[in-house]
Amino acid sequence: MSDSKVIAVTGISGSGSREFCKNYAEQVTDVRVYNTGDMVHQLAQTQSSTPIPQENLINLHPGIMSGLRARVFEQIIDNLDSDKEKYSRVIIDTHAQFFWNHVFSNAYDWKYLKDLNPDMFISIVDKPSSIRDTQLATGRGRAQNHSLRDLLLWQNVEVNMTQGWASNHEKPMYVFSRKQSPLNVESLLDNRFLIYSSFPMTDAASDETNKIINFKAKLRAVRKEIDGLEIPLIDPADIDVESDEGLDEMTRRAIGTHTVHRDLNWDVEEATHVIAYYPNAKMGLSKGVSDECTRARETGKFVYVICPRERISPFMDIAHKVFKSEDEFFDFFRGHARWALEYYKR
Repeated sequence: MSDSKVIAVTGISGSGSREFCKNYAEQVTDVRVYNTGDMVHQLAQTQSSTPIPQENLINLHPGIMSGLRARVFEQIIDNLDSDKEKYSRVIIDTHAQFFWNHVFSNAYDWKYLKDLNPDMFISIVDKPSSIRDTQLATGRGRAQNHSLRDLLLWQNVEVNMTQGWASNHEKPMYVFSRKQSPLNVESLLDNRFLIYSSFPMTDAASDETNKIINFKAKLRAVRKEIDGLEIPLIDPADIDVESDEGLDEMTRRAIGTHTVHRDLNWDVEEATHVIAYYPNAKMGLSKGVSDECTRARETGKFVYVICPRERISPFMDIAHKVFKSEDEFFDFFRGHARWALEYYKR
């Protein structure tokens, strides 16, 4: 297929990258998924007189692991031309880094990345307690018993490495939660138009949360009136707020720091728009929303705020436009979305 695309998906063990790739294959036609971890494990069985359990795989001598990994990537590369004729998407589900026995090690080789030449890079992330629960359900996870702080650091290194790959190949790269729709990726292959949805989370009551959910649904649907697709949207609520119960001070601070880092330096950075929504006039202004809007404006994004207050702080001037109601916003944004879809075409 002449328009076939290769997409490299990374994520630490338990982050949800495998599920994301599975959902991709179920939602998009003609998809070939390579799970390099499974392929290495299968190939490793030929290296021993007895079966090698998953939890013992990473204990193999580094030279043996490197050889197994090389054979897996060479197999994928050998199939690539044929795959691109048969499939609209070739998904490489892999890792950038291992963290095993307190040591980081590379899970890739530069020369294979060059030969694969992905059209897009994606790194899947999740909150550390969810990752830990997933890992502890496996033998290899129980063998390592990573702390929440370990997982935060590992995830950050994984994203940084994937960003380096994308920069080196001059290709787009996105950091997504495990809940992100693969159909959003389909849109982003051809168009950079992407919204980061900003809203108060910490102090939102249930009725306010429901209004926020409904607003996001209406926002996604705006594009359907234009070309039948949803607007890709990064939703910070896809990664639940971590509970502080039972956490030591260092872990609690690390979680807070990484949450801010993720929202400002990954999510806002990759979006073209930040749209901030306050569900009513009584809700207090959010420090997080304010910082996200400021970062967006200072990095060349469009910033729109929906805030039904009679008196608006002069600091709201950081936004390109402030709207007093949802209706007023959507009347404006339908036209803006048509312009954005043209402007942000790749």
